Amino acid sequence: MHPIIFHLGSFKLPAYGLLVACGYLAGILYIFRKAEAAGFKKEALSDLIFYTVLGGMLGAKLFYAATYWGDFGADFLSRAAYLLKSFRYGFVFYGGLLSGAAVFFLAARRAKLNALKAADLFAAALVLGHAFGRIGCFMAGCCHGRPTACPVAVTFTDPASEVNPLYLGVPLHPTQLYEAAGNLAIFFLLNAALRRSHKGKLPPGAVLALYAALYAALRFSVEFLRGDDRGALRLGLSPAQLISAAVFAAAAAIFLRMRSKAKI
Repeated sequence: MHPIIFHLGSFKLPAYGLLVACGYLAGILYIFRKAEAAGFKKEALSDLIFYTVLGGMLGAKLFYAATYWGDFGADFLSRAAYLLKSFRYGFVFYGGLLSGAAVFFLAARRAKLNALKAADLFAAALVLGHAFGRIGCFMAGCCHGRPTACPVAVTFTDPASEVNPLYLGVPLHPTQLYEAAGNLAIFFLLNAALRRSHKGKLPPGAVLALYAALYAALRFSVEFLRGDDRGALRLGLSPAQLISAAVFAAAAAIFLRMRSKAKI
């Protein structure tokens, strides 16, 4: 669509980076706004936010590198050079989620915070920020859909976009917007669930489990419409779909068990 917002001399403002930054800001503001209701001081969550974001970004990039390393070039130096050159793009969400979660729980434990209660709050903030990130993907052209004749199809024409060159000028599913809309819907559900959690009607960790189940279902569904490289298929499913199926099964079971024990 519009991978570059504007040029100012040699400076370029990438749409993806801008929207991701907006997503981080929206998530952080949400956490600070809900901190008191969740029983936390804003200051206590600041370091937790910093380390979680850093861990998530590094994990997302490393997971991307590990998944597509062989496609970056003929040898180590050319692959490393490509990875650095394309650093502003190329992040695998599940890689960032897993690494960010690991760093989050380690940092929460070190700070002696109630990790599950904090995780519930962070889950709602994460899906809100992710919605902005997917709009950034749409602007940049990455994570695009497959060809379609459906009424909401979009056509990318800018050669600077991340769309497969073969698909320039071809109507595609706006999968980035599908996922952005799905993330926003999940955010409103989690926000409502978080209020119930603050009232003691849901146990700590239930909102996190609900997020994992709902996002996994969303991602599993949208993957069928993706037209970019999804990695090697197994059982007709992409790696992201296999991860989503496992996450959904585990998270749904955990949430239902927690809900059955919750106060009505």
